[in-house]
Amino acid sequence: MANLPMPGLSWVREAFPLMTSGELLDQDVLVHSLGCSVWNTYGHEQSYMAVVECPAPGSSGADIRSDSGWFDKNASTPLCLIEFERFDGTPRGQQKLEEKLKNLMEAAQRWDHAPKSLVLSAWSQGLVNTPDTQKLKEICRSGFTSSTGTQVHAMPDVRVIFCRFLFIKNLNFISLDRIHYEVLI
Repeated sequence: MANLPMPGLSWVREAFPLMTSGELLDQDVLVHSLGCSVWNTYGHEQSYMAVVECPAPGSSGADIRSDSGWFDKNASTPLCLIEFERFDGTPRGQQKLEEKLKNLMEAAQRWDHAPKSLVLSAWSQGLVNTPDTQKLKEICRSGFTSSTGTQVHAMPDVRVIFCRFLFIKNLNFISLDRIHYEVLI
């Protein structure tokens, strides 16, 4: 699988200036909505059909919707699935990242392994503990059993990227300062 292009800070600054202006309030789910918009808009600009809240094919009541799914325009299955999640540096925050990674992997399996790229994108503000990427890599390598009992297998032909949107905090406002990418597998 060829490496898919990923948004950089300069692109975000141009397309979503509120995120880098120092005038963004962290209220309710605004940052989540902006982050999902970043991924969908960037997918469109790369000539993909980017779908927000992209539902995986159904399976016995376990609904999985990725924040973004990128399709080739003539395809009926996505080539990339993306989740955008807040990370606060706590053990509960780590658990949420692991859950989102598992959702991505299970969604890819439900799509019969059509997605060849999965992006777990997390955002944080200020100084927080770093995510345990070794735990994330272990999930990627070993697979897992879902809460409904589905065995989700490791996917050696899928590229999994961990992306961090790092915001700095100034009084009540936050500003996107860096975007960092790490290949998990």
